[in-house]
Amino acid sequence: MNIDDRIERRLGYDAGAGVLVDLDAVSPVSHLESPVGRGPAFERLLDAFSPAFSGSLPPSVYVHGPKGSGKSAVVSALFDRLAAHSGPRRAIQTSTRAVEPTLPGFVYVDARRASTRFRLFHETLTEVGDDPVPEHGIGTDELAAALRAAVRTGPDIVVAVDHTNEPETAAAATVVEWLTDVSGHIVPVCLGRDPPEAIEWDADASVAFEPYRRHVLVELLTSRCSTGLGRDALSHDQIRELAEWADGDAHDALAAITGAAINAERAGASTVRPADLDAGIDAVPKPCVALGRVLALSESRRRLLYELVSLPEAARESVSAATETIASRPAVDLSASTVRRVLYELADAGLLDRVTVARSDGKGRPPSRLVPKFPTLVFRELFDRPAWSA
Repeated sequence: MNIDDRIERRLGYDAGAGVLVDLDAVSPVSHLESPVGRGPAFERLLDAFSPAFSGSLPPSVYVHGPKGSGKSAVVSALFDRLAAHSGPRRAIQTSTRAVEPTLPGFVYVDARRASTRFRLFHETLTEVGDDPVPEHGIGTDELAAALRAAVRTGPDIVVAVDHTNEPETAAAATVVEWLTDVSGHIVPVCLGRDPPEAIEWDADASVAFEPYRRHVLVELLTSRCSTGLGRDALSHDQIRELAEWADGDAHDALAAITGAAINAERAGASTVRPADLDAGIDAVPKPCVALGRVLALSESRRRLLYELVSLPEAARESVSAATETIASRPAVDLSASTVRRVLYELADAGLLDRVTVARSDGKGRPPSRLVPKFPTLVFRELFDRPAWSA
């Protein structure tokens, strides 16, 4: 929040704006340009990339830590700022003429949206090239050749690939192989939750992220709420309660806050009431799947999940009942058998839980029901917005 925003709040310009003023400001899938409470992490990353500031190629780096510890927020913000300081490769100068070293290009790619070799090259080339990269009519080898040429004629590049080693994304070792096969002037940086010893890649350096300490998480949530929620919509005691419940996970804390604000808005309340806070927390399962994984799915799969979480409890008593109801919805152009298959695939990917329901008569095989493992209130709100549902 900048100074003008703070003054306008004091003048009452945001009066009557409601509880949820700016969804993006409190959404667990949005990141700030300057993340709060992660100064030491920025310094550790800058230390790892320090050779780049003297004109040398930096080492490969593996950034690891649990969900909600700020890896994506910090690395994406840092790479965005470093990219602003990058420039075209200068011609070699004589030893008698000093020249400022050129930073390599810094590119951030989300593996959830670049899970194949084609998509990875396409996303990277889009960031480093001057011309638009076609989506169709071009092969993976052509993209590799174009990326190789871009590196040969421009600066070296450091490519950070986020969310590696997830069920829907490529492993860090695979990503590194794809990038280094293109050019020795591409430095891979991979982000993941697994510790270094658990992956099949030995990076030159590693940077660990720990869960947020409670007081730091309170500071982060206070900062996000000051922009995203109406003035005094959420009390400091409520923020402290959420920080304690979230146990260092900023994703879950923000999902609960956003869900609570949505619940309050729908009820026409002017503040987040205790019941709203409970609803927000209840809509964030523990353990919780990152909402970014869900939003990275294809539109058809997001639609099925949206229809599932929109069903009343009675219609979700069994997989059969849920699939029949979903298949009958006008927005779903799939047979019940296809809906069932896809829902089971989403369960196998860890996005849904298959929970056995005890039969009241104790006879026959007990049915199972599908329980979402992601923040449902926030997901429904984001899906209803054209940017996500399209």
